[in-house]
Amino acid sequence: MTEQSKNPQAGYAPGTYPLADLTRPLPSLAGIQAFVATASLGSVSKAAEHLCRTQGAVSRQIQQLEAHYQCALFVRHASGLALTAEGDTLLTVAVKVLTQLVQHAAIQHGAASVITVRLPSTFAIRWLLPRLAEINIALGGIELRISTSADDMPDFTAPDVDAIVVRGTGQWVGVEAVPLFAETLAPMCTPALAASLRSVADLADVTLLHPGPGYAEWRGWLDSVGATYINARQGLVFDTLELTLTAAAEGHGVAIGDPRMAQDKLEAGSLTTPFREALRNGASYFLVYPSQRAAQPKIRALADILVRLAQEE
Repeated sequence: MTEQSKNPQAGYAPGTYPLADLTRPLPSLAGIQAFVATASLGSVSKAAEHLCRTQGAVSRQIQQLEAHYQCALFVRHASGLALTAEGDTLLTVAVKVLTQLVQHAAIQHGAASVITVRLPSTFAIRWLLPRLAEINIALGGIELRISTSADDMPDFTAPDVDAIVVRGTGQWVGVEAVPLFAETLAPMCTPALAASLRSVADLADVTLLHPGPGYAEWRGWLDSVGATYINARQGLVFDTLELTLTAAAEGHGVAIGDPRMAQDKLEAGSLTTPFREALRNGASYFLVYPSQRAAQPKIRALADILVRLAQEE
């Protein structure tokens, strides 16, 4: 049997390694990274800051790319840079190539056994930590690393974040959003304070505790029960639901939030729900990750266990 030829030149066996094509002059990897960062952030200055390079260096790298491909990759608008049609096509290829290189490097350096997840702080404390043992068992040898943030945006500009739990509607471009559970809003307070609340109208005379600026949670719940006459903007504003629930448990007023985030306090009796009415406000919790990571085993393992635990409720 004749061994298949390894000669890359034309005229030899089909399917042989195209070495001549792969060794043609190509743009630098640093230039491709500068292009992807600029396209993602919409600004040369933001890309330079993200890459820890000078703005002039990033501009030159993009100019070199445009010279190589003999076309403009960006057009400038008042709001920043936008991709041309040629730039959009190149971005798809560049992201695919960089993703494969990153995945290969992760496997080679053992990083595939670590997954870093960013969570809202209250979600981490109230929902994830009580289930942490089950999650670690399901992940097997994958090391779970947790960071917290109050930002409800799936921002993956930080290089060490694999996935993010986000509260929102799930309508984000360029990412996979796996639904965990819908948010339900209900008032919560101490049993002593609840005893004084004979009707929703009595909320006008107590301190409302808000889990963030905007007053949307209380306004939505009051509107849903027809109590539009109550001023939803009065009371105390906190920056996390965790602080809001703690303040409520200490008797400072009536909090609004998802009862599943206060399950331990409700079961212990330090908090109670004074009214039966609850509101589905249209927001949900999602596990979010870039679409390019969907096939990674560690991402699939995390999504599977979080979805299973959410459904068991």
